[in-house]
Amino acid sequence: MSPLSDVPLRAWLPYFLGVSLAWGSSFLFIAVALREFAPAQVGLGRLLFGAVVLIAMVAALRRLPRLTWRAVVSLGVVGAFMSGIPLILIPLAQQHLTSILASLLNATTPLWTALFVALLIPSERVSRLQLVGLVLGAAGIAVLLGAWNVADFPAVGAGLMLAATACYGIGSTLSRVLLNRVHESPVVLSATQISLSVLIVAPFALAAPAPEAGAIALDSVSLWAIIALGVTGTSFAYVWFWKIVKAAGATTATSVTYVVPVVATVLGVVVLGERLHWYEPVGAAIVLTGVWLAQRKPKPRPEVMQELKGSPA
Repeated sequence: MSPLSDVPLRAWLPYFLGVSLAWGSSFLFIAVALREFAPAQVGLGRLLFGAVVLIAMVAALRRLPRLTWRAVVSLGVVGAFMSGIPLILIPLAQQHLTSILASLLNATTPLWTALFVALLIPSERVSRLQLVGLVLGAAGIAVLLGAWNVADFPAVGAGLMLAATACYGIGSTLSRVLLNRVHESPVVLSATQISLSVLIVAPFALAAPAPEAGAIALDSVSLWAIIALGVTGTSFAYVWFWKIVKAAGATTATSVTYVVPVVATVLGVVVLGERLHWYEPVGAAIVLTGVWLAQRKPKPRPEVMQELKGSPA
């Protein structure tokens, strides 16, 4: 891949903006969908529509995917944590939180990823700077939630949302362990993962009370919100994200973490009329600073650098 300075903005910026808008607006769509659907039904609906789009993309490739049973099982395990359990927990959390606060807490995902990588992949040494980032991020969460307001502390919603982001962290770590030898296109991997996640979420959605008849009518705003969730945030956004990785690198792609809460906050205030407390952006800034530090890779030790350069003549 060419150095980032040699990559024109037009090669990745449209995808970056698309992912930011898709994932940033997902919290608005969830809030609207919850007006008529149960949390698990919101999760199942977005997965179904996302799977349809992704399967259509795979069909357009006109090449049958070649996945072993071991790879399929690995994708199922990763999918349980990346697109199964969290897609139930997040709507559950948004029954107790504003879409703004949910999106700001969602920004803690890289902190969980850094933590679980340190715990589950011992070969990846954690630097002091990354540890500082994890501690700072934890402090930022306390500020973000207004921990001093004991009477109004959103314990249930915050617990559910942090559990969802912890699942993302576990899933990201497991994907590095289980999928490192799976060689398929991102579209095929995403389609398989999302399709398997449908099987995980479906029993919970079917066990929930049936929505009102009008909820599945063509003029239902909640239904269209679920469709938007599936078509944008659960299908195209995945493909766009990998296009950014390919064109501009993983660092640029993961920087979408900083933009998604901004999009969600603007939509929450303007569209849903939600109130933004002063400590929420302050806490978010602390969390994102912790995320930035936690994502810094430790520099190779001098002896390793010498080995890479070769022994002196």
